[in-house]
Amino acid sequence: MKLTLNTCVLLIIVSLCDGFSFRQPSARPSSPLSAQRIVVTGAGGKTGQLVFEQLQADSDFTPVGVVRSEKKAKLLRAKFNANEDQVIIGDICSSDEKEIAGWMTDADALVVATSAVPVLKKRSLVKMLAKKLTFQNVGKPEFKWSAPDGFPENVDYKGQLKQFDAAVSAGVKRIVVCSSMGGTQEDNFLNSIGKQEDGSGGDILMWKRKAEQYLVGLKSVSHSIVHPGGLTNKPVPSRKLVVDVNDALLARKKRQIYRGDVAAVMVDQLRKTENAVFDIVSEEVEGGEEGFDMAAMELFEKQAEKQYVY
Repeated sequence: MKLTLNTCVLLIIVSLCDGFSFRQPSARPSSPLSAQRIVVTGAGGKTGQLVFEQLQADSDFTPVGVVRSEKKAKLLRAKFNANEDQVIIGDICSSDEKEIAGWMTDADALVVATSAVPVLKKRSLVKMLAKKLTFQNVGKPEFKWSAPDGFPENVDYKGQLKQFDAAVSAGVKRIVVCSSMGGTQEDNFLNSIGKQEDGSGGDILMWKRKAEQYLVGLKSVSHSIVHPGGLTNKPVPSRKLVVDVNDALLARKKRQIYRGDVAAVMVDQLRKTENAVFDIVSEEVEGGEEGFDMAAMELFEKQAEKQYVY
């Protein structure tokens, strides 16, 4: 077979191009197609919003926020330039497991930022003032919950269990929960908030702890449970994370942490595969670089002897 000059040139070009333009390009780990789909319940809350915001800014993740009301949904969609598929309306108290599982279709992980929200009864402050003026025992302020069905047993226990079971049925592989320190202390002040004379309506830390125990017992999904100290909305310029277990950090004089740092820890835990339960606070660093140092988290993860005990 006699080859012309043009045919030879064409064959050379084809051979040179093989492996470049004629081969299927390899997938990039950080491409949108490979981003993890993360469902964030409680995305309308202060901490939940920060988690959603940080996930949205990270190309490794595609967040879906779940909020309780149409009003909250509109606010978040406007704030984060999100559509109706990115911020959806759902109520963990009134929704059943099947409906909640529908929120998690094709999700890789679930972030639980739901919690019962106490609201101060202003009349109780008036009563306290009156007692003070008459030299009586002032007592403590009284609280109610932000929704009629929004008490701890319903939100922090039953609501969380429905989320956990729904996540398992939807094939979710990891669950990260924002809980609270103090679960080892039945007499913690937070347990008295909203408690009625018959003993119902309160015990928020006890219900959270009971839900955590249920999650820890699930074998088909990995978990991280984060127990932050007192949440603040404004960070000090330079700070570092302090990590421990079993409420040991409650012995510290200062045990606060910025909500944004809690969100950062939770996002970081989405990159992990091992189970973890820990308490976190932060402390100011004199003369340090501005920002948040999470090196203590890495050190804690290497200290296998520090385990949270239920």
